[in-house]
Amino acid sequence: MANVPKKIIQRVRAIIITDNKILLINRIKKDESYWIIPGGQVELGENQEQAIKRECEEELGITVRIKELFIKRTSDKPGTIDHHEFFYLCDMVDGNVGSGQGPEFRPNTNYKGKYKVVWVDLKKLPNMNLKPQEIKDKIIKKYCATLNG
Repeated sequence: MANVPKKIIQRVRAIIITDNKILLINRIKKDESYWIIPGGQVELGENQEQAIKRECEEELGITVRIKELFIKRTSDKPGTIDHHEFFYLCDMVDGNVGSGQGPEFRPNTNYKGKYKVVWVDLKKLPNMNLKPQEIKDKIIKKYCATLNG
C-alpha cells in the first residue's frame, strides 16, 4: 500500500483586543465551561485571511482587519491533533458583536452546548480557563504585564 500524505488542516483564530478588553467565546457544555478565541477551519478554496474574516462574520457578526500573525502552533486538543493553528491579531472594523449567525448559534446542528460572545477585561485573563493555555500565556505576557492590578 502506498503512503498517502495526510491532508494538512489549517485553523485560524482572531485575537481582537480593544480598550484593554479581549473578545472571547464562552463555551458552555454539559460538564464544563471554558473560553476560546474566535475562529475555525480554513475551508477548501480559502486562504487564511478569507477564512478568518468569514469566521468572524459567522461567529461574532463583525468585520475584521488582520494586523499580524501572533503565533503559529500545532493543536494538541483531542479531535484536532496535528491541525495547524494560526492566531492573528485583528482589529474590529464594523458590525455588531454578538450578531453572528453561524451554525454554532442555530438549533439542530452538530454543535453541542452554548456559545456566548463576551468582551472580557484583560485583567481577568489570568484567572480564566482560556484554551489553549499556550496562547493564554502569550497574551498575558504581551498585554497584561503593563496593566495595573
